Amino acid sequence: MTEEEIRKQIIRAKRFNYTVFAIFMIIAVLIGISVIRYKIQHEYSPLKWAKNPSDRVEIVNDMLSENELKGMTKAEVIDLLGKESDRNSKGTEDTLIYYLGVERGLSSDSEWLKIYFADERVSDYKVTFG
Repeated sequence: MTEEEIRKQIIRAKRFNYTVFAIFMIIAVLIGISVIRYKIQHEYSPLKWAKNPSDRVEIVNDMLSENELKGMTKAEVIDLLGKESDRNSKGTEDTLIYYLGVERGLSSDSEWLKIYFADERVSDYKVTFG
């Protein structure tokens, strides 16, 4: 192999390395953007909760991780989440029920956040289907 051929192979190898590096960087940036976008879409805010009741299913996990419902009074819960949903299910004196939207996945059932009270404070809560 001549010196010129070796030089051309080195240039080709460098070009290939730069191309592979650029492709990996583009993929990393796209993944980063997707993660940020997902986080923003699934982040709880009182405005999102109130504005889009059928999209609550996307932000309920974030809301529950940021707010310790157990021990809150009914007034504090209503202050945080607003009035109960005006859907088919209604809570009782000791329960608040919030519509979250269509169940995640392939189902067409609805998801609900049920908040239970005992002695004027949240004793338990759960996300239910149906």
